[in-house]
Amino acid sequence: MIFPVALISAITLISASLGSEETCHPLEEECETINVQRYFEKCHKKDVQLLRCMTDYSELQKQYSDLQSEDLKQYAQISKCQQSYSDLVRKHWEVQSQLSDEKVKNEQLHSKHLEVENLKALIKQQSEGIDILKDQIRELKEKSELATLTNQFRENIDKLEKIVKNGGIHENNPTKSEVGTGEVPTTPLPNIKIETTPKTETIDFPDPCPRDQEQLRVLREIKLPGLDPFKVVCRSDSSIGSRWLKVLKKMSHSQIFNRTYEDYERGFGDVGTDGSGEFFIGLNRLHRLTSGKRNEVVLYDTLGRSRCDHFIVGDRSDGYKVKSIGNCNGYGAMSPKQDSKFSTFDRDEDGVPDRNLAKEEGFGWWFDPGVSSAPYSPEEFYINMYIRRTD
Repeated sequence: MIFPVALISAITLISASLGSEETCHPLEEECETINVQRYFEKCHKKDVQLLRCMTDYSELQKQYSDLQSEDLKQYAQISKCQQSYSDLVRKHWEVQSQLSDEKVKNEQLHSKHLEVENLKALIKQQSEGIDILKDQIRELKEKSELATLTNQFRENIDKLEKIVKNGGIHENNPTKSEVGTGEVPTTPLPNIKIETTPKTETIDFPDPCPRDQEQLRVLREIKLPGLDPFKVVCRSDSSIGSRWLKVLKKMSHSQIFNRTYEDYERGFGDVGTDGSGEFFIGLNRLHRLTSGKRNEVVLYDTLGRSRCDHFIVGDRSDGYKVKSIGNCNGYGAMSPKQDSKFSTFDRDEDGVPDRNLAKEEGFGWWFDPGVSSAPYSPEEFYINMYIRRTD
């Protein structure tokens, strides 16, 4: 818009300039003193300037029209930009509205997520309570059975004392089964010598893990009869309780479990309290630990968790076989099978003809003869094993 104003100003100045020059119609007294030819040349020069000015003026008018057309185009573009800006503002508010709706939905989803997490925690708590109740029921049942056996034992002692007092046992006297049922004759009996068999000795020692344990892991040193002291880790777990003694930890991609039978018998690895070390407590120690008071066992593996309520491992003469496993629940893949012997790559005891499962899987174990191999490759398979006394 500045250029048209300047153009109009220039035209006005030119016109004023032309108007200030001498006119081409001289007075008579001038015609008398001025050369006629020069006069006409001067007038002709003025006409040429005027013509040039008119031409310039026409050109300026054309430029002005062009500038006005350009201004109109720019104005149209500005109007278009303004419309686009209005559309963008409208879309912005639409997006803001959608974001507000999404925020409300996200808050609702978060609230639902918290409800689900709380429900999971409640289910877990209830599950723990159920496990505790099961343990209490089992302990009460064992105490009840123990009380019954104690009463029967006392009754049998009383009956035997009566038999001895009345003169012993002969062919007319009650049999051992009759003694057990309490059907004892009242007639005097002749004296005979009663032979008794020696009582089987049970290995007994204090519980290796503290009953008042509150920490997640506790490192302790224990000593079993006939063995040197060794370190163990006692673990407390919110899902299964406390006082669990770590027996084995094999991680996936392990490189230390493909060992000889003697290595497994002695034990190997780092028991550590940080939970990162791999180790096996040793078959001889495990036999001693499970041959005294009753123990339960829990195993975590790649497939899940299994728990059995009466775990006993035999000695070397038995091939460290699983003499008892009790009742099991869960869905782990590696629960030791009753009467299965421990097998390694250099001592094949898996009961599968023409195969060595320990060599194929890369670690020693009480393999189930009915299972040809573990459900996962040896590189992916891990096992954590714990035992706990139930007395």
